[in-house]
Amino acid sequence: MTPFSADDASPPMPRLVVPAYFHPGVRPCDWALLAERAAQVRLVILNLASGPGERPEIPFVEVVERLRAAGVAVAGYVDTNYGKRQSYAPLSEVGRYRDWYQLAAVCFDRAAATAAQVSYYAALAKRARTMGMQFVMFNHGTHPVRAYADHADLLGTFEGTWRSYLDIAIPPWTRSISCDKFYHVVHSVPRQHVRDAYLLAGHRRASSAYVTERTGSNPYDRLPADWPAERESSWRLP
Repeated sequence: MTPFSADDASPPMPRLVVPAYFHPGVRPCDWALLAERAAQVRLVILNLASGPGERPEIPFVEVVERLRAAGVAVAGYVDTNYGKRQSYAPLSEVGRYRDWYQLAAVCFDRAAATAAQVSYYAALAKRARTMGMQFVMFNHGTHPVRAYADHADLLGTFEGTWRSYLDIAIPPWTRSISCDKFYHVVHSVPRQHVRDAYLLAGHRRASSAYVTERTGSNPYDRLPADWPAERESSWRLP
């Protein structure tokens, strides 16, 4: 089964935004691969302990430096609990990523999606930028209301299984915004459908994506078995 016919127009292969939720001491080869394939990677999300942890860790300092040298941007993971955390708490974590790892990008995860929380995230993004964050991402995991797009550089608008990804509806407002604004994460993908998942992300105007066959409570505990082909042409329909 494939979601496309041969007559469909084929968008370019999305660039990767990688939730790197694995330790360099456990998966050193995965971190090395991220640096080696820098041209394919738009952003790596650094997550030590659902945040920056209590102190800097030298192995993470070293891999961040390696990625930076390769030209890969790195964002610190910050949980917002759907707007329920007092803003000083996530901003404190932003400061730790900046000071400990010299990061200039942040991923605010578990971001709310309703209109009622827009002002919270607008203020959070504005304050993070004044702290030196040049790139702000909201990971909603679903399509939020349009207003969030005014306050972030990247919106995570899907996170879930391959089965659920086949059935999602794309809001019309997304067509009025650059596809560079959208990011989809698809896990539990049968290996024979990895290519289909990337193609579907492109057709749904997500210029960034991450697809993995891995499942469970943390499908991001290592890189996927099938890394995307480097040549975009090999990821287009025949």
